[in-house]
Amino acid sequence: MHDTHAPMPPSGTRTALAGLLRPLPLCLLAAAAFLIFYNLGQRPLWQDEAETARLAQTVLTDGIPRAFDGKNLISQEEAREYNPDDGHVWRWSPWLQIYMAAAGLALGGENAAADRFFFALAGLAAVAMTFLLILRFFRNPAWAGLSAALLTATVPFLLFCRQGRYYSVGTLLTLTTLYAFFCDWQKKTGPLVVAALSLGLLFHANYLLFLSFVPSALACAVLLYHELLDIRRLILLTALTLAMVVPGLFLYRMGSQSGMFDILLVPENLMLYFADLIMFMIPLPVLAVLAWRWRRFFTLLERPKDPAERFVLFCALVTVLSLILLALVPQRFHRYIVHFYPLCAILLAWAGLRLWRWSKPSGALFLVLVGLTNWLNLYPLERTKLINRPWENDFRMLTSLNFPLKLYLTELFSGYPDVNAHIIDFFKKNAAPGQTVLAEYGDLPLQFYTGLRVLGGLQGPPAPDEKPDWVLMRRAVRVNRDRLLFPARAFVHGLDLERDYERIELPWPDETFGNRADPYYHYFITLEPPQVPLTVYRKKAGA
Repeated sequence: MHDTHAPMPPSGTRTALAGLLRPLPLCLLAAAAFLIFYNLGQRPLWQDEAETARLAQTVLTDGIPRAFDGKNLISQEEAREYNPDDGHVWRWSPWLQIYMAAAGLALGGENAAADRFFFALAGLAAVAMTFLLILRFFRNPAWAGLSAALLTATVPFLLFCRQGRYYSVGTLLTLTTLYAFFCDWQKKTGPLVVAALSLGLLFHANYLLFLSFVPSALACAVLLYHELLDIRRLILLTALTLAMVVPGLFLYRMGSQSGMFDILLVPENLMLYFADLIMFMIPLPVLAVLAWRWRRFFTLLERPKDPAERFVLFCALVTVLSLILLALVPQRFHRYIVHFYPLCAILLAWAGLRLWRWSKPSGALFLVLVGLTNWLNLYPLERTKLINRPWENDFRMLTSLNFPLKLYLTELFSGYPDVNAHIIDFFKKNAAPGQTVLAEYGDLPLQFYTGLRVLGGLQGPPAPDEKPDWVLMRRAVRVNRDRLLFPARAFVHGLDLERDYERIELPWPDETFGNRADPYYHYFITLEPPQVPLTVYRKKAGA
């Protein structure tokens, strides 16, 4: 008797690839490629991207990432990331993204577009893999195309694909893991190896993604796809994966990082992650309807009979369980859940098609709302006063009711006066080679673009006798993990700026981050005045 809980018989990878090469999917990929690659280097690297790029520069000279290049320190954790006694080898975040950035810099030169190239390529591949995943295992071209289209129209996903960091790579590896799982990995070697490689590389892209996704996916597989689990092959898969993971446990000194756990932060993190899910990924009304639809699963563990619906439930559960696990990590960032955007697009596409079959006008309206607006995400939260909007947000951002693609295209075609671009340009024109800059924030982009000696930022305390030639003050006051003032600001307080330095007020606003992809902080259109201007201090002659 046919197992109604199993996916439809797969069509084969070659057949799925042939489906990808048809006109409509190719048009979707062309649109995604344009949205991801157009003007890729338009805005300079911001602080986090520059950290990866600076480490990539040391890879090009030394072969391995080091936190010191002979002139500048690379640190955002007050020197926790390295040990001077072992040559400043980077032992904090995983290395895969660093080597990808190094490959881009080696091929295209030391610029933002080259640094971001392979990450953008991974983002485009994630769109293609989303299409292939649905087409191969469910043989539904409409669902596959709509899933890829919704992902292509998801502006936060596009923003993260244009960043020179692990976000798009983690997304692609999550999808290849799921693709391999639904292949005949219980009998064939190829899918088993692909699954192990994908999981191992996911760890080396970012171990937080690995540690949240793997337990969640395994638990959901037990609940929803236990007939696909072969214990012996699962043990072999685990062994192959651990062979790639275990060395990283020591290389990245994960034991020393575990001491940062703070149970008091878990409730707030959980609340904020679910706010992220509702505001940018799956609207609250959709979650509510699906929770009611799947009530028999939640109460009786009764799995949906339709294979497509069961996979959608799997996507939803993996996402939610991963958010719960990520809430245990002290630092909460939207970037840790970017790899779930394709799963959310798959869910919304399925919901739209189901609604279309019931009522074509309703289905069309739903797909327009989730594809071209953020109204269904934000309006219920606005009405209930539950929206999580930072106080400094502008109404032309993703945290307000908008047409996100319109905002995105506006930035793409009109550009944006990036704060880091202004700072870099100023010091290139005014600082002499060999001079020292103390920057309260944005030290790593300055290191990457100017070649100056740059102190401060989040590196740790400068030497007490340091007398920088330039001081870059920033509007935002930052505190460290212990809620203490970062040493750069404390050091500036110890300088006699009025006596020894000339104050220069620059004609540009002191925007906090620059090209940060986080939907809570990304500006598409210039903010209106008044704004606090950038302020620089130049050491007086003889001071």
